[in-house]
Amino acid sequence: MSAVSRPRRAPSIRGRLLGYLLLPLVLLLVASVWADHRTYVTPLYNAFDRALSHTVLAIAAHLTRGPDGQVHLEKPDSGIPPMPPNSTAPPPPSDPLGEHDKPPLRFEYGNRPSLWTHLFPGGRESFLYRVNLPDGQAVAGDQGLPIARGGGGNGFSYNDAVYKQLPLRIVSYHTQVSGQPVIVSVGETMHRRDRAVRRLDTLIGLSDGIQLLLVLGVCLFGITVALRPINRLGERIAHRQPQSLQPLPVAPVPSEVRPLVQSLNTLLGTVRNAAQAQQHFLTNAAHQLRTPLSGLKAQLEVLAGETRDGAQQERIARLHDSVDRLAHTANQLLALARAEPSAHSPGDFTEVQLEALIGTVADSMLDRAIARNIDLGAECEPAHVHGVLWLLHELLINLLDNAIRHTPEDGRITLRCGLHGGAPYLEVEDNGPGIPISERERVRERFYRAAGSDGQSSGLGLAIVEEIARSHHARFEILDARVGTGARMRVAFPSEGMKEQVLTA
Repeated sequence: MSAVSRPRRAPSIRGRLLGYLLLPLVLLLVASVWADHRTYVTPLYNAFDRALSHTVLAIAAHLTRGPDGQVHLEKPDSGIPPMPPNSTAPPPPSDPLGEHDKPPLRFEYGNRPSLWTHLFPGGRESFLYRVNLPDGQAVAGDQGLPIARGGGGNGFSYNDAVYKQLPLRIVSYHTQVSGQPVIVSVGETMHRRDRAVRRLDTLIGLSDGIQLLLVLGVCLFGITVALRPINRLGERIAHRQPQSLQPLPVAPVPSEVRPLVQSLNTLLGTVRNAAQAQQHFLTNAAHQLRTPLSGLKAQLEVLAGETRDGAQQERIARLHDSVDRLAHTANQLLALARAEPSAHSPGDFTEVQLEALIGTVADSMLDRAIARNIDLGAECEPAHVHGVLWLLHELLINLLDNAIRHTPEDGRITLRCGLHGGAPYLEVEDNGPGIPISERERVRERFYRAAGSDGQSSGLGLAIVEEIARSHHARFEILDARVGTGARMRVAFPSEGMKEQVLTA
């Protein structure tokens, strides 16, 4: 059985931008290193060639012609002495590497080896030299050393060659010693040049690599700053309530994302219009039910006054109760429709004093409480919320109606308001049978009646409370009574620090 393939996750915009920037920057780094190598290696080799020409001139300065007419190479005592005044060799060119880079020389001639080495610490560089006449006659040095061909100007010729399996850079100098033409050639191994080139390439690569990292860091910072409006838009959408269908602001959104936001606003508008159409239908249906129900109730009252039959009176009373329940259900359907978040705008929210709200609701429900001999009291502390007054009035009416229905005669109901942890709250507590923990989530559902209900409830009261609490960004909780049996209905509102969220949601 093949495993279910997971959908491939699309890369982020930040990752895409960095990916698109990284490849050109790496290619640019390679091209820059190659260009720098080509730019600096040629002058570096020219500097080494000029330093090598100094060695040729030093050897040429120690060539003399004896009484027998033969050319000889004199051995210097130490270092490189000044050029003799009778020498026809031109003065050496300027040394860009400095005097300290001229290698100390050790001449060996006669039957001794013609190899002399750098006296630098750990140096692997070796030099070979050759002095001969134009006809090839040997004067001094290693006679197998190749002679550089061609002309480099000022009598110097430069060539690369391989001698005794060693890659060499050879310079040959055509000069005269007391009128006798001679050719002085010097070959240098490539160790020093290669090491200098590697060191230069390493420095260039490190420098360009650091520049690449800095450019990537600047690009990452710029991309992060440029994506902040999109991130803020995502946070705004994530923090919106599911019922909020207000359009998203378009002004602070980048032009590239604006078509997406406009499409979202169009979709939100379509959903909002559909929700409003549904609410209008419920509102109109509830209103249409009110009129015939009111007429039916009036006719039942007339009929009850005209008949004296006890059985008929009992049937009329049951019809009267059914009409009252139907009217109550119609009113609750209307309240539920009006409690939807899309049914009101942010301009409907005002500052509501909770203690005044409790006083108004308690006065309107006092007769029902007295009829059942219920002790209706209030414990109020100053508190206010930002909300819709008539919705909060409907919320408290439904909580108190639910408490009166389920509190036995001679019971007790307490209304409370105040601040808890800096956040305002409303609370209705009774000493009735209470609500089991297993039922506390289901009683919030529409048209659900808990076990043991008297059948008079429509099952919409707590659903209306839940809807109104959600539209105010509040939390509706069903708790146990503080003392004894009973239920405690609490609506916890957002604190002052969260009021801005209520205004903008």
